[in-house]
Amino acid sequence: MTVALETDQTATTAATVAKEVKADKFIYNEDDEEEQKDCEKIFSMLTEKEVAEMPDPMMPRRYLRAEKGNIEIAVERLKKTLVWRKEYGVDKIVSGEMKELIDFENASGKLYARGFDKEGCTLLYLKPGLENSDSADGQIMHAVYVLERAIAATHRNTNGKEEKINIIVDLVNFSLLNSHPLSTRKRFLALLQDHYPERLKRAYVCNPPTIFKAFYALAQPFMDPVTKDKVRMCSGEKAIEKVKGLMGDVTKLEECAGGSCTRMYVSKEWLESDFDVTFDE
Repeated sequence: MTVALETDQTATTAATVAKEVKADKFIYNEDDEEEQKDCEKIFSMLTEKEVAEMPDPMMPRRYLRAEKGNIEIAVERLKKTLVWRKEYGVDKIVSGEMKELIDFENASGKLYARGFDKEGCTLLYLKPGLENSDSADGQIMHAVYVLERAIAATHRNTNGKEEKINIIVDLVNFSLLNSHPLSTRKRFLALLQDHYPERLKRAYVCNPPTIFKAFYALAQPFMDPVTKDKVRMCSGEKAIEKVKGLMGDVTKLEECAGGSCTRMYVSKEWLESDFDVTFDE
């Protein structure tokens, strides 16, 4: 009989737990026996080293769902992500070894986690108009850092019941002069799709100007159908009200998304807070 896995977040990491517990101890889906067995099969196809390198034990389920039940492709993609995480140095990025780079990239307030939706999933604010860097590598490393923090915040806030995040794109001050080049946008999309599947709940693009719609049209060919379906263009009051209705405490929701929070983001304050905490909690 399968039993639930309980972890002490302050004492052990998911990777350590995954190394010590057999696949049949994980509950991937107690309501779907087929998915449970498929996830266990994926787990069994990983080496002991790969299991130890998993950032959390639920990776098999996310990759299985992303590939619509195709076990072979799910395993292939999961293994590629584990290689990428090691080669890209994700652990170094989140541990503070890249502090100087993260401090610089985050200083303008272009990307950070703040608040949650009704289900407890983190809100990640992306503000292209505040771009302060011309380094594509620095931008992507910073994005990895923020994504990892946003995911950790969702996990803490929901006690592990939810795994996803929302992205709110605030296009105030967006222009051709401060927009990312197409190559950087492609890299960010590839990052989400290849290495963070089933992490995006919704992306809300608030008050997009005409020029952004043209940019979005150029990016669409590089988006998989699942990701594309999660993007919502929010123009006008009615659209913003829909976004507002999906959120929790609107006093913590920023005005660009229909909330009433006016407190400015303070980079140093968030970067110095606990890793699994969003700004202004």
